Amino acid sequence: MREVNNNTANPSNVNFQGVPARNLKEDVVLPDTLSAEKSGITDLGKMPAEVIGRSQVSKTAHQKDVEYIMTHEKDVEDLDRYFNYLIDQRGLSYEQACAIIAGTAEEFYGA
Repeated sequence: MREVNNNTANPSNVNFQGVPARNLKEDVVLPDTLSAEKSGITDLGKMPAEVIGRSQVSKTAHQKDVEYIMTHEKDVEDLDRYFNYLIDQRGLSYEQACAIIAGTAEEFYGA
């Protein structure tokens, strides 16, 4: 059985004889994507999204950052100027400048 002739440059050479027609009345079975909602999770601590969100917002991390800023104001101002230089003068994206500033702060200031 051959659906496409050797000369495929011309679209009129496509031969659909012998190709079975698709039954449009068949039920389409979709994968179960809402299993978490159907199972009825009552403990929000077991949901992955809640755990990830909790790890991103930690009081100790914010508290540590604020304490560092309050005690090292001059260093933070230097890093801010360097950040602005990377974006304005060097043309880096915000994400790239943030990554460089984070590495710089860790390497030179121990933050």
